[in-house]
Amino acid sequence: FLFKIYVHLKEGSGADGLDALKNKPQLHSMVAKSLCQNASGKNYIIFTGPSITSLNLFEEFEKQGIYCCGLLSTRKSDCTGLPPSMLNNSETPQSRGQYRIRMKGNMSLICWYNKGHFRFLTNAYSPVQQGVIIKRKSGEIPCPLAVEAFAAHLSYICKYDDKYSKYFISHKPNKTWQQVFWFAISIAINNAYILYKMSEAYHVTRYSRAQFGERLVKELLGLEDTSPSH
Repeated sequence: FLFKIYVHLKEGSGADGLDALKNKPQLHSMVAKSLCQNASGKNYIIFTGPSITSLNLFEEFEKQGIYCCGLLSTRKSDCTGLPPSMLNNSETPQSRGQYRIRMKGNMSLICWYNKGHFRFLTNAYSPVQQGVIIKRKSGEIPCPLAVEAFAAHLSYICKYDDKYSKYFISHKPNKTWQQVFWFAISIAINNAYILYKMSEAYHVTRYSRAQFGERLVKELLGLEDTSPSH
């Protein structure tokens, strides 16, 4: 397979510079639209973090046959069109697992309490469907199914970080485009190891992540011959 990574980030304060992009609230939505441009009409469910979650984006995705479930933050999210009453924390004490819901068509805004208020916006799950969050110390905590689904998919990211974060290239250049480049290379190598573990070659050699990385670098630099089993 032939893979190419293109990184175009311009330093400075010009119209296409990083400083200008950071001040555009639509930037994260543009990235999400770009990543999901081939998902239209397939009834996929995407899970988003606070910087991407917004009512306008979710409604636009729904028209394309893409459904969403996202964590909402009053500081990081675009809360345009959402009821202010759901964005303010309740003054009355709440028990863990309690939640409030507001609906508009297929869209649900859920405010769930678990040692703090957590807000979720979704058009992929009915708010009346029940789920549960399992904690090792406190046991089961009731929640809407959307909250359970989001927590389950978020765990994939946590597991990936826990397992492979120590193998990320620690070089920290000054230029932003260089930082993004080395970050992309780190992800590519980690993903290559995951694919290697899924292949028949893993049953022959069983390289650890460190051994795989060392062998890969040597092969890329032409320091040793490759073989079909590797």
